[in-house]
Amino acid sequence: MCGRICVAAKAEEILWQFGIEGQLPGLHAMPARYNIAPTQPILTILGNEQARQARLMKWAFLPDWVKDPKEFSLINNARAETIEEKPSFRNAIRQRRCLIPVSGFYEWNRTGKDGAKQPYWISAPSTSLMALAGIWETWMGPNGEEVDTTAIVTTKANKVMAKVHHRMPVIIHPSEFSTWLDTLSGRADDIRPLMRPAPEDLLSIIPISDRVNRVANDDPALIEPVQLATDIREESNTGSENEEQAKADTDQLSLF
Repeated sequence: MCGRICVAAKAEEILWQFGIEGQLPGLHAMPARYNIAPTQPILTILGNEQARQARLMKWAFLPDWVKDPKEFSLINNARAETIEEKPSFRNAIRQRRCLIPVSGFYEWNRTGKDGAKQPYWISAPSTSLMALAGIWETWMGPNGEEVDTTAIVTTKANKVMAKVHHRMPVIIHPSEFSTWLDTLSGRADDIRPLMRPAPEDLLSIIPISDRVNRVANDDPALIEPVQLATDIREESNTGSENEEQAKADTDQLSLF
């Protein structure tokens, strides 16, 4: 599961990594965000190898057949293993894929005798930005309103990530950007191999303060490491979280 992300890169960095020939329409200077939660706007990248664009979308995927968003469960993640089968996702994975630039993301692990959840900051030391795999949909309301919505595609955790959680976001390598974004064929054959766990040596996992638990806290201090009394456990987390219908945090904002 991926429930919080951070985007602290400058527009120039995003343009350099995701633009085509120095162009990325829709990209504007944005303040650093260290604690972005579901239902809030997040930056997405659309396009192909000829042209791309940046677009803000609501991080709460809504299939086009939903009548009333208030009666539909929050979807912030979509499982790679079943994404082609689920009615909510099967059209989007074939026709509407995007990249979600992040500086890193957060995950929680139950540690200690009291069962308290310890938060962790996960980033890639070799790069300032990672590209998470995403799908998107434009929901149209009965009064003509339109809202672009997105979800992060997840897969089983690699051995490093499994120390914290049994799931992880699908991370797309820069050489695979065009393959993931190109939906001209209307099929998912070419992108199935991309929906895999990240290489074992890609990610750094750092324990951080529980200040990140509150969405209102949004500052660089959130990603500063803290000392744990015990190391993170070695076995995979086998919790029963339902990624596709995760409950919204009471502190989160809604665009509806």
